[in-house]
Amino acid sequence: MAFPDLSGRRLQDYKLLVLGVLIAVSLLLEFYVHWHLGITSVYSHFFYIPIVLGAVWFGKRGVLVAILLGAALLSVTFVNTGRIDDDAIIRALMFVIVGLVIGAVSDYMRIEQERLMNEVTDAAIQSGLRGRTGTGSIAEIRSRIASFAGVKRLREQGDIPGLIRALRNRDPAVQYDAVEALGELADPAATGALISALTGDQYSGIRWKAAEALAKIGEPAVPSLIAALDHPDEGVRWKAAITLGEIGDPRGIIPLIGLLSDKDRFVRSRAAYALGLIGSPAIPALSEMLEEAPYEVRRGTVTALGKMNDPAATSALIRALTDSSEDIRQDIITSLVTQGEAAFDLLVASLADPEPLRQQGAAMALAAMGRPEALEPLQKALESAGSPTREVISSAIGEIRSRNAQERTKNLPE
Repeated sequence: MAFPDLSGRRLQDYKLLVLGVLIAVSLLLEFYVHWHLGITSVYSHFFYIPIVLGAVWFGKRGVLVAILLGAALLSVTFVNTGRIDDDAIIRALMFVIVGLVIGAVSDYMRIEQERLMNEVTDAAIQSGLRGRTGTGSIAEIRSRIASFAGVKRLREQGDIPGLIRALRNRDPAVQYDAVEALGELADPAATGALISALTGDQYSGIRWKAAEALAKIGEPAVPSLIAALDHPDEGVRWKAAITLGEIGDPRGIIPLIGLLSDKDRFVRSRAAYALGLIGSPAIPALSEMLEEAPYEVRRGTVTALGKMNDPAATSALIRALTDSSEDIRQDIITSLVTQGEAAFDLLVASLADPEPLRQQGAAMALAAMGRPEALEPLQKALESAGSPTREVISSAIGEIRSRNAQERTKNLPE
């Protein structure tokens, strides 16, 4: 990543903690060295460390550190001697003067830095930057330069408008950091800008980072993400689908089901995955799709239900074992096998189903699981099964026995 100084944590991120520790050490020195040991000078030179840092980091506001330490010095002096001598007063005043002077200089430098940035921007515009950036707005160009130099500062300040402006910066590194910062802040006000980053002509990494940021914003971003499902770019459609799945809002269920018939195979599979992420709230709508939807929609529905560890999803899959498509029936069996323990009892119960295709599918799924506990219910179902269900159940029993025999052989001592 270019410009690593705009990301990652540095000492300045912990400035309040560092300053607090230094003040605590200074007060400890005051009470131990001055009050307990009776040493009235030298130790107070340490006080200039937090005083200077406070002034550099916080400007003239940092003088509060100097006032605090000066007050502590005068207080201990009075407690020890019953009076405040000139030496203590002078040292306390020096603390405050140093804090004020350095704080004033620090504030002045910040103002000058901003002024210089504006001058550089104006000079760039006059030399032709206006044409290269494609905009004639001085304010906009300044905001781009500011965002390039200070995305981290904007994030720390929670400056959502500033970070949104940074998204328009020409440098992809700045755009990426701005999107990441907006995701960390998770402010719904950034939804429109992040959708633009997702759907615009951006680098794929920025698009994906925008999708992650929208997932962190959550429910407020759902309407915009649903609208993005109709975007002509398949990359936008599947990223929006995954994000809706991660948010898990039920409003995304019907639009995602609609995406199961998308012309792009990868979009269809990601929509199914997203519905699987939403889980139980999507089961009723998906179950209806298994009955009369087009082939691609039924196949995506099976994939989605197969990703849910929910008895209702398992029941829906078992009911769909009568599907007219052999491919879909095979997909259902594969999905049931991946559900493992959650599906086992329901599959055993389905061996007594009067529908032959459902019996056959249950037997094939149990065979693929290979559990010896399935042998007894399979034997029982075999007694009353008709052809060709009887052949399927017999094959399932033989497959389970063969697999168990191979396992026993592996476990025999050599």
